[in-house]
Amino acid sequence: MANYLSVYGVVNSLTPFQTSVTGQSCSVLLSVTAQSQGQINFVVNLQTFVLEQHTFRPGEPVIGIYDTSVPVPLIYPPQYQAVVLAPNRDGSMAALDYFDDDLLNTDQTIRLNIPADGSTEILMTNGQYYLYNPGGHYLFFLYTSASASTPAEITPQKVIVFCSPE
Repeated sequence: MANYLSVYGVVNSLTPFQTSVTGQSCSVLLSVTAQSQGQINFVVNLQTFVLEQHTFRPGEPVIGIYDTSVPVPLIYPPQYQAVVLAPNRDGSMAALDYFDDDLLNTDQTIRLNIPADGSTEILMTNGQYYLYNPGGHYLFFLYTSASASTPAEITPQKVIVFCSPE
């Protein structure tokens, strides 16, 4: 089962990531100085979800999420396949996990509160509004605070619903 970890840092550089003999690919290596891990690299390819299709530049704050269950090469700096990348303009925190219909995550440590007033933007990965209960899906969300209770109560600013193919 996927287990996602969030990394917060600043973009150092973006370079082409060669995955073929011809040296051409549709992947980029995003080098980041992470707050807690130091230098790391994210491989960004066509499967990486980039919030708002943002184009990153050196010096920008970034949130990167990767799957800890995916094998990685034993190199320095560490190199992870980016699952989600998001600009971090306002010092937000982020997470990606599966949430049930009651909006409780898999290890029951987070419960999402979605206000009825529409103040939380709920979108699909294609940028369109998701008009149903987002539970029962993997959800990426941005937030600024969480309660100290167990499970932590979080009212996200934005939720991205990763729908399964129909």
